[in-house]
Amino acid sequence: MYHVKKIWRLFLCLIIIAGALPLTTINKASASDEAAAVQTAGSVNTLASDGAASLAESPSQGTSESDTEPLTATVVVAKDKLVIGDSSTVTITFSEAVTGFTIADLKVGNGTLGPLTSSDDGITWVATLVPSPNSQAKDNVITLDLADVKDASGNLGAGTAKSNNYEVDTRRPSATVMVADDRLGIDQTSLVTITFSEAVTGFKLSDMTAENGILSEFSTSDNITYTAKLTPTSGINATNNVITLALAGVIDKAGNPGTGTIDSNNYEIDTRRPTATITIANSKLMAGQTTTVTFTFSEVVMGFDLYDLTVANGTLSNLSSSDGGKMWSATLTPASGVQEKTNAIKLDYTGVADLAGNAGVGTINSANYEIDTVRPTATIVVADNELKKGETSLVTITFSEAVSDFNLSSLTASNGTLSNLTSIDGGRTWNVTLMPKANVNAADNFVTLDNSTVHNAAGNSLGEGVTKSNPYTVDTVLPSAALSHLTISSGTLSPAFVPETTSYTANVPYAVSSLKVNATTQDSSATLTVNGSPVASGQPSQDISLSVGANSIKVVVIAEDQSTKTYTISVTRANRETNEGGSSDNGSSGSGSSNGGSSSVSSGCSTTPVIPNDNKIISTDGQLTLPPGKAGEVRLGDAITISVPACATKQELKLAIQKVTGTHQFITHNEIFLSPVFELSKNVPAYFDKPVTLSFAFDPASLKSNQTAAVFYYDEAKKIWIMVPAGRVQENRIAVTVDHFTKFAVLAIDQVTGLTVVSNPAEFADISGHWAEASIKQAASTGIVTGYPDGTFKPGKTVTRAEFAVMLINTLGLKKTGAELTFIDSASIGAWAHHAVAQVVQLGMMKGYENGTFRPNAEITRAEIAVTITNAVGQISKDSPEAGFADDSEIPDWAKGSAEFLKQTGIMQGKDGNRFAPQEAATRAEAVTVLLNMFVLEGR
Repeated sequence: MYHVKKIWRLFLCLIIIAGALPLTTINKASASDEAAAVQTAGSVNTLASDGAASLAESPSQGTSESDTEPLTATVVVAKDKLVIGDSSTVTITFSEAVTGFTIADLKVGNGTLGPLTSSDDGITWVATLVPSPNSQAKDNVITLDLADVKDASGNLGAGTAKSNNYEVDTRRPSATVMVADDRLGIDQTSLVTITFSEAVTGFKLSDMTAENGILSEFSTSDNITYTAKLTPTSGINATNNVITLALAGVIDKAGNPGTGTIDSNNYEIDTRRPTATITIANSKLMAGQTTTVTFTFSEVVMGFDLYDLTVANGTLSNLSSSDGGKMWSATLTPASGVQEKTNAIKLDYTGVADLAGNAGVGTINSANYEIDTVRPTATIVVADNELKKGETSLVTITFSEAVSDFNLSSLTASNGTLSNLTSIDGGRTWNVTLMPKANVNAADNFVTLDNSTVHNAAGNSLGEGVTKSNPYTVDTVLPSAALSHLTISSGTLSPAFVPETTSYTANVPYAVSSLKVNATTQDSSATLTVNGSPVASGQPSQDISLSVGANSIKVVVIAEDQSTKTYTISVTRANRETNEGGSSDNGSSGSGSSNGGSSSVSSGCSTTPVIPNDNKIISTDGQLTLPPGKAGEVRLGDAITISVPACATKQELKLAIQKVTGTHQFITHNEIFLSPVFELSKNVPAYFDKPVTLSFAFDPASLKSNQTAAVFYYDEAKKIWIMVPAGRVQENRIAVTVDHFTKFAVLAIDQVTGLTVVSNPAEFADISGHWAEASIKQAASTGIVTGYPDGTFKPGKTVTRAEFAVMLINTLGLKKTGAELTFIDSASIGAWAHHAVAQVVQLGMMKGYENGTFRPNAEITRAEIAVTITNAVGQISKDSPEAGFADDSEIPDWAKGSAEFLKQTGIMQGKDGNRFAPQEAATRAEAVTVLLNMFVLEGR
C-alpha cells in the first residue's frame, strides 16, 4: 500500500510539472533513498519522505521554501524486562505533530498496547505495554509503520521506526515428576526425578507429597533437575499411588511463581509379606490312607514347592494350585509302620514370595494330625512240606499282633483244602489243618493269605497282595506201572501205541537184524526192563537181536508199590528171499522197500560220496514217509514245518507231528508259551545223521519290548524245558536245527538274562533299579527264593549256608528226602531247610566242617558258593595255581579250580578291580544271580 501511494503522488507531481514548466531532467530516486530530487528550470523541489512533492505556487514568483523534512519518530519502551504482572510505558516521539496515528500503526512483539494519548498536540504519544501471557522471548520490539501517519502539511510518512529491545518472560515454571520403579516391594526404593522447565528457586522437599511413601535425599546440580529417593511404607498393598508437586512455592529466574500441582506417573506398592493357613482334611490317618492338605495364602505367591514344607511322619506329593497361586493343595501320605498321635506340617515362609517379590518370614504349623500305620505281619509255616495220599499237615499262621476278621475265607491252599482254623492265644497265633487233594502230583504249592482281609485293632490290614507259606509238594497219585510212550527203532507198532494196550506187532525187513526199544513210564518213580535188562525211562534199550520170523520183546514196568505191567511186542523179521534178494545181514546198507514189494531201493547215502535225490516230498497233514536218502517237508497247517535234508537217515523215515493237549502239565515255572506244545516222533530211534530244521509260528504281539522268542525242548527226565540254541527269528516265525525229536514249543525269554519269562513275575518294594532286579524277579517267580512278609526282598542281606542249600535245591528241582543228617549241630537246622541240607550233603554238593558241624546259620562265603556250584553241575574241581583274579593269593587252594571254572563259564564274576573276594559273604542278590546263571548253563 505504501508503494502504491508513493507512485500515485509522484505521478500527480509529474503531471503538474509537465503542464507548467519545461522539463529538463528527471532524477529518479533509488529504492533506498529517503526522498528524490526533481530538477526543473530555475528551481529544485525535494520530495518528502512520504513521496509527495512541495511545489512553487507559480513560476513567475521564483524560488520559495517548502516542507521537505522527512517525518521521523522514536519509540521508547520504558522497561526492558517484563514478567507476569508487569507493564511498561511506551513513548512515541515524532519529529513534528502528526495526525492519523493509531494503534494499528504499531506492531508489538509478545505484548499488547493500551490506548494512545498525546499531551502536546500530536508530537509525543504515550501507551501502556502489557506483555503476552505464557510467553518467553528475549528479543522483542515495537515497530511503527509511518506510512499512514501525516504531518501538519498532510505529508504521509514512509518506512518504519523500531523501539528499543525488551525481554518478555510471562511463562510460569512447570515440571515433570518421574518415579523410576513403578512397582515397589519390601526393602526396595526408587529414584524420583523432578525436571523443571527452567532453573527455579524456592523449591523444597516439603513441596512434594508421596502417597504411601517417604521422600528423602533431595538434591540438584543445576536447579532444573532434582532427584530424591522414594521409600514405600511397610505393610501396604496399594495399586494406585502418585507423588504430587505443589508449584506455588517455586519461582523461576524471572521471578515468575509456579501455580497448581503436578502428579507423577503411577506407582504400585506391595510391602505386605504373604501369610498362609494350613488345613488337613483328615486328621486321623491309617495304613493305606491319604488326605488332602490345603494351603491358603493371603495373596498369589510364587516359589512355593514341597521343599518349603516339613512333614512329620509322612510325605506330601502332587502339590498344585488351581487359581493361579493363592490356594494350593497336596496329598499327605503317612509313613508306614508309624504310630504317633502328635504330628504337624510346618511351612517355611522364607522360600515363598508374592508377585511383588516380597518373601515371607518365619514359619507356620498346621493343626495336629494322628498317624497309625503299623500293619500287622504274618508268617505261614506248613509243618510237612511233602504230602502224600492219606497225610495231613499242621499249618501255623503267626501274626505280629492279634488280628480280627480272620477266617478260612482269607486262606487258600494250592492242591489242598484247609479246615479247623483256631487261635491258641487270642488272635495272634492260629492253627489250621491242610489236607492234600487226591490224585495230584504237583510241586511248589503254597498256603496263601489274602493280606487285605485281616486287620489289627486299629483297623490296619496287612496291606496289598498276599503272604505265602513255605512251599510244599503234593503227591497223592497212586503208583502207576503204565507207559506213556513206546517206540521201536525199526518198523511200526500195530496197533498205534496207547497206554492201555499191552500187545503189539511189528514187521521188519530181513536187512534189519536188530532194533532198540524206547519206552517212557507215566510215573517218574517207576522203573522198567526190556527183555529183563534194566533201561532208563525215555532212553533206548541196548540192541535186541532179531531172528528171521517172530521175535518176542517184553517191556516190564515196575511201579513204586512193586506192582507191574507187561507190554509185549511181537516183531516179525522177513525172510531173505522176500525182501533183500540176498543182501548181507549186517543192516548197514539201510535199504528198504518203499512200496512193500521185492525190489531194492538204494538210499544214495553210503559212505561213498554220491549225488542224493533232492526231489523233495512234501506233506501238509502232519504225517510223512520218506524213502531212504530222500529230502522232505511235513507241515501241520502253518503252525510248524519240519524240513528233512536228503540223507538225514539211512533207512525209510516216518515222521509224525502231534499237537499236545492239556499242556498245563508242562508249565513248570509259569513260563509264557508263544506256541502250542508239539510232540514230534519218528520210526528211527537214533539221532539224525544230518540236522533237521524246525520252523514254528508264534505271536510277536505277545512279547514285550525286552523279550524275544526261543524254541525249547522238554527234558522228560528232568521235567524241565531246555532252550535250543541259535534260534533264527523272522517276523512271526522262528527256526532251529535239531538232531533228535521230542516235545517242542516256543517260549518267551528275557533278552538280557536269556531266561524264560514268567506270566506272574514277582514284585518287591526294594529292588527297583537294582543291578539284579531281573534275576531276582525270575528267581522268585520260579520258586528258587521267596521275599519277606513286608513285601521286600532285601537284596543286600547276606545268605546263610542253610538258606543257600534251600535255594540250590529249589533251582535244581530236587524233591527227594536226602540222607539222614549226622552233624553235631543238626538240631540247629530249621525244619524249613532240613530236607534241602540233607539232599545237598547226600549228593556231595556241600560238606560239613572237620569238627563235625554244618554251621547252617553261618554266612556262606563266595569261595564256598564256587565249590558248591561246581559240585552241583558235576564238574570235577581241578587244581589250579591261579584263577585269573587280582586276589588269587587270597583264594583257598580248595576253591581255586572252582573259581576258575565259574569265571570261564560266566556263572560267577569278580567284583570291582577283578577281585574274587573269596572270604566275603554272598548277598541274596549275588546268590540268585549265580544260581540262575548255573540254571541257564545247565539248561543249554
